Amino acid sequence: MAKALLAGYVNPADVEQEAEFNRWYDQTHIPQVLERIAGVVGARRYRLAAVQVVDADALPAHRYLSLYELDTEDLPATANRLLTAMGDGTLDMTDALDTSSTPPVLHFYDVVR
Repeated sequence: MAKALLAGYVNPADVEQEAEFNRWYDQTHIPQVLERIAGVVGARRYRLAAVQVVDADALPAHRYLSLYELDTEDLPATANRLLTAMGDGTLDMTDALDTSSTPPVLHFYDVVR
């Protein structure tokens, strides 16, 4: 069982880049994170469903959610390594990811025991 989760909330840069965004996420980003970031042991992506129980104005700004399973005794070190990897070339990034109007939001969650 995972010791923690990382929730990544993201959007494509625009509608025209959504296919490239999804290709990059599935074929490049997640495989690289799993291979290159120690402690990340699983990942799954989700898209905001059309069916909701709240009004449209209550929907989140991000349409995509990625959940990463973490198996680490040192969550701060894993978090720092991930953040560093996104900027130092360890992880290939893409212009298809929105980093300006709705930049990615990352939240770490500990397992409740």
